[in-house]
Amino acid sequence: MKKVIINLFAGLILLVAGCTENIVTVEQPTKEIAGKTISVNAVMPGENTKTRMAFVPNELDVNLRWEENDQILLVFDDGINKIQQTVTIGAITNNGRTAAFEVIVPEEIINGESETFNLYGMYGGVTFSAIDGEESYVVLSTDPWSGLFLQLQGRENVLIRFSEMNIDKNSPDISVSFQHVGSLFKIYLENTGTTDLEGITGVELFSETPIFAHQNADPEVGAKYDLISGTFVNGTTFSNVLPFPYSGDLLDGDVLQLWGWYPPSQVAGYIWPAINLRVRYGTGQEYVTTVPKPARTTTTDIGKAYHFFARFNSELDPALAFSDIVYGVLMDERDDQIYSTVRIGSQTWMAENLRYFPGFPDEPERLNLVTDGSVTEPRYYIYGYDRTPESLAAASENFVNYGVLYNWPAAMAGATSSSSNPSGVQGVCPDGWHLPSEAEWVQLTTFVGANAASKLKETGTDFWNESIGVTNEYGFSARGGGSRQPISSVPAGFYNLRINGHWMTSTQATETDMIAAWMQANSSTGGYQTASKEYGGSVRCVKD
Repeated sequence: MKKVIINLFAGLILLVAGCTENIVTVEQPTKEIAGKTISVNAVMPGENTKTRMAFVPNELDVNLRWEENDQILLVFDDGINKIQQTVTIGAITNNGRTAAFEVIVPEEIINGESETFNLYGMYGGVTFSAIDGEESYVVLSTDPWSGLFLQLQGRENVLIRFSEMNIDKNSPDISVSFQHVGSLFKIYLENTGTTDLEGITGVELFSETPIFAHQNADPEVGAKYDLISGTFVNGTTFSNVLPFPYSGDLLDGDVLQLWGWYPPSQVAGYIWPAINLRVRYGTGQEYVTTVPKPARTTTTDIGKAYHFFARFNSELDPALAFSDIVYGVLMDERDDQIYSTVRIGSQTWMAENLRYFPGFPDEPERLNLVTDGSVTEPRYYIYGYDRTPESLAAASENFVNYGVLYNWPAAMAGATSSSSNPSGVQGVCPDGWHLPSEAEWVQLTTFVGANAASKLKETGTDFWNESIGVTNEYGFSARGGGSRQPISSVPAGFYNLRINGHWMTSTQATETDMIAAWMQANSSTGGYQTASKEYGGSVRCVKD
């Protein structure tokens, strides 16, 4: 997944583009073999799995889908012959979860004595073994099985496999379901202090006893995996350390996210021990957590994403510690915008203001001028945008940093008022998310406690004009996005950027007024206000 920034109508809107799902032409296997052709439908692992090939973060899960030019390594086995073949997937359907490809059954299989054969396949960064007697073996990548997200994606570290048994040689087509070989492990490290952590040389999870996850014993040689038995045959080891290579700095306020693909052992009794986190930096220096993640009580599952959230703050003791704040990523499939999310108590909130408006990006005229207001019809604004060339640069930046300002009809998307918790109003939010009621905002601030606004606002003065006592300790990252004020109260216009933040709720006060949550640069508490439904404010969505 790459974040691609493009210009829209002379540079007004910045778009984070997502992965595409293309229909591709079926290519012949790289090794031509005469024989019967059958069609195969390749189906992703089940709905409860949490990884995928072109894997993309989606909240705490990582989704999986086929993409153009994905190749599958195949092994045919009739009990006598073991024959290798490579195919490229064909038509992609079912939102990327299903792909078709054609297989040429080798002549040796067709003419063999057996009436059936077995077919095994694997996707990922592997190659066939070229050694006689190892026709069913694949060699895994010698590159690290961990690193930055795009590194794992580029190396195709995530492996999935299938095995289809006793296929009739006269079968015209088959369907196969892939299974995972390993799991993903993410380290999310946030620098919550004011001092940079410079010269990082490596990050690792470690324990006093072995962590039962396969990793390369000799990275220069590479591990081998037997497609027929579904096991690692050599080249892997269990170690007390799971490495996550990284070289660089962690500046104050920044986040370092490292990912590892490792196959947990499923052998009974191979239970993961308590695990700590270590960050190496400088020359032989390190920070280490003092309170570990507890030992597991069962074997670690395959096909999931496991998250290790931690914070670094050189002003605290210990400087490095695991955190209970749970972060994720959401992709809005309506426009491919990507948002950070955070779980606070029992609620999961978007940690950014919503940037969606209907017609994005092809119909910029759906954005309204500040003078165009309504208490009954939806309106969408970007702070400072007036459709003049002079407003484009500032409006583009405001769109990215503060999102869209919505009047109440736009935020509600035709729904009726709700003061329930949860509200039950999807409104302008993505599928699976909803517009919070006033009661849901109250739940958030009650959980956070005294001086809630200081604990929820983003630190620094980039997005607020002052930041005294602000900690953002829950990762909510509220920003002062200002508002669109209606003509009924003051001259219609945009007001208070970096001074106030206003967030729409699903709760109305009267037939013409609604309730909004607010925070102010020079206030540690925040609160709620009644305003006209014509008013324009930001939106934060809550997970259903």
